[in-house]
Amino acid sequence: MRTKTFRLWALAVILASGACAADKIAPKIDKQKLEAYMRYAEGYAAQVSISIDDPTASSFKGYFRLLVHLSNGPHKVDRVYYVTADGQQFVNGNIWPLNENPFADTLEHMPTDGPSFGPETAKITMVIFSDFECPYCREFAKTMRDNIPQKYPDAIRVIFKDFPIASMHKWAEAAAEASHCVQNQKPEAFWTFHDWIFEHQQEVNEGNLREKILGFVKDQNLDAAKASSCMDTHATAEEINRSLEAGRQLQIQQTPTIFLNGRTIGGAVPWDTLNAVIQLELNRPKDIPGPTAAKCCEVTIPTVVSK
Repeated sequence: MRTKTFRLWALAVILASGACAADKIAPKIDKQKLEAYMRYAEGYAAQVSISIDDPTASSFKGYFRLLVHLSNGPHKVDRVYYVTADGQQFVNGNIWPLNENPFADTLEHMPTDGPSFGPETAKITMVIFSDFECPYCREFAKTMRDNIPQKYPDAIRVIFKDFPIASMHKWAEAAAEASHCVQNQKPEAFWTFHDWIFEHQQEVNEGNLREKILGFVKDQNLDAAKASSCMDTHATAEEINRSLEAGRQLQIQQTPTIFLNGRTIGGAVPWDTLNAVIQLELNRPKDIPGPTAAKCCEVTIPTVVSK
């Protein structure tokens, strides 16, 4: 979650006036009025649809998490806000309790399933949301695969999550589904597929994707009939949908987006930059609690003024 200028909006006219008896009781909000206020305050354009979830508990005492779903045609983005327990103030920004990890709220919603390599006991967990058709994802994948396994074999666990942007990339979603068809037959073959699809990305198109994937399957001595059936029936589509939803909850707007122990890194950063962040995490001050758990393909939500 990107660091933003901290904003505290007093919403006495927006949120229900009754104070909560305890932090565990979520405040009642008038969603229609809140949407109107938010549309004005954030400057969202008229064509943007806004849907507001009910407040839920957060890791920050006195604040409840409020997930807001924004959509503009096929483009979807989730944003996280916070509302005070008395229902009178609305917060847009990061809250950092000094006795907690600064990325605690992000980590609370971070998925830990999916194809991975590296030990589960590693000090750093890197979660990568990627799109097989995104050229910058290809660039980052090469950077990651050329360096992490060799230089940090015991210190970093890498988890891959799918975030195909179907509105921009015609075959990304089908490739994501196929990668899980391959994984279901032979888990370790996922990373072979990952490297292969990125290496051949510029040769692949919507028309030849299936043929090329089945060629890969045969080369890996996997069952082509099973893979074909898996792709035809979209047997792994739900896995992709869950990954997309997890990414939206983490407010992902571009691919690749990398989370390194909860810290957001956007875009295909070069190795020197990534390594500097890795070193920052490996040398985290002992009094800061540890975790418990180039732009491409950016989804933008239009506002009347640029931010």
